[in-house]
Amino acid sequence: MSTIDDPPAAKRGRTESTPSTSTSTEVRALEFYCGVGGLHYSLLRARSNERKQNTSVVGSFDINPHANDVYAHNFGTRPIANSLSAIPSTRFDKLNANLWLMSPPCQPFTRQGAQKDTTDGRSQSFLRLIDILPELKNKPSHLLVENVVGFEVSDTRNALLQVLRDNGFTYKEFILSPRMFGVPYSRPRYFCIAKRKELKWAMDEKFSSEIVHREPPPCFLSDPKHWVKAPHIDDLEPTNPTEATVARLKREEGQTAEEAAKVAKEHAKINNAEPKKTYGVATLEGFLEVSSIGKQSDGSDRCDRIDAQKNVEESSSSLYSEYAVPVKELQKAKLSVSAVLPSDRKCNCFTKSYGKFVKGTGSFLVEEEFDWREWDGQVGVVDGSGDAADGTGDGTGDGTTTSNTGDETVPRTNPQPPRARYFTPREVANIHSFPPDFTFPPNITTNQQFALLGNSLSVACVAPLLEYLLNDQ
Repeated sequence: MSTIDDPPAAKRGRTESTPSTSTSTEVRALEFYCGVGGLHYSLLRARSNERKQNTSVVGSFDINPHANDVYAHNFGTRPIANSLSAIPSTRFDKLNANLWLMSPPCQPFTRQGAQKDTTDGRSQSFLRLIDILPELKNKPSHLLVENVVGFEVSDTRNALLQVLRDNGFTYKEFILSPRMFGVPYSRPRYFCIAKRKELKWAMDEKFSSEIVHREPPPCFLSDPKHWVKAPHIDDLEPTNPTEATVARLKREEGQTAEEAAKVAKEHAKINNAEPKKTYGVATLEGFLEVSSIGKQSDGSDRCDRIDAQKNVEESSSSLYSEYAVPVKELQKAKLSVSAVLPSDRKCNCFTKSYGKFVKGTGSFLVEEEFDWREWDGQVGVVDGSGDAADGTGDGTGDGTTTSNTGDETVPRTNPQPPRARYFTPREVANIHSFPPDFTFPPNITTNQQFALLGNSLSVACVAPLLEYLLNDQ
């Protein structure tokens, strides 16, 4: 049996290991919809060093070949690529896992989707998993389910909870965002954690199963010090992560997405008038590949500090060139851009389309604050000479452009956006709290990296939940 500290050599098409009898301290996990390994990394963080030798992932499942390439690259074992609907329940019994980790497809429940719920074909594999749970001879003793906000008002969630109740589980539900753990990232997600009812919960009286909780679980890893590195941990600013603290309303039958959004906005306005718990959140600076903080206070002489600062500026400039946001994308999303500075304490959720488009796919970085409402959208970003990068400059190097009014050419000056770039894949991984040794194999393109990370999860949210779940009283 392989532990999470010592993954076996990659084997195509299977991740099974020899079953052994589970004990109260041993964890044998199955990862469903494993992606690039966010659940695996979360389990690794949740287990203390002395317990890691008693922890193993005995099977992982995903049908995305690129995700499986990345998973095998990092863990040495290739996930099973079969459809979960086609795998017999006897195979799960054979694996004898006592922990199920599940992050099923979110499209049936997303705010902007059709919200077909149980009638969506992408829900069927998950519904099948919970349907076979009663049939298993070796049922798991612990489960975790992750999905988008909106799942908590779905029929699929109701089916899950009914199966848990009928099969002797107690459960707790949460909606959490990384900003509750100090990470400047707005990615609210629904979680359900469950265990056999003979296994007791810590602080059970506070975290009942009657409501969806909107605060971190009571455990060691809920402290931001585990997710924000020095020196940034010393600069946390109190924030109310309303993306997770304001309840989502279920869309009424016949209601359009726009109508539902309007009702939700009014609902949020009412909720925001009430006092909310705040959480200390760091700046984005500490999650970037190039950080200016701490570069000039290492005791070196002035010349060394100047050289170091020059290297920082050159590295930053290189990233702005390599990951530049195309001007045409800025023009399309002019009034709905999500531009952030390294000093900001929030960036929006990255989706699988990040790097391809700007609008609605996640935040991008800019060098300085800019009022996008002042930009006419017809002039590109100013290049190094001060002329517009799209060739509309007049050659004076002062950032001016010209416009024709009849027979007359009138010089004019337009506010120019600062240089803008996408976050790099490494930075997106950092913001998802993936460890520094997480890497992509060379066959995965940049756009594929963005897509895989956009479909992943926040380790900072999941690891504390697993620590709380596995802390049997």
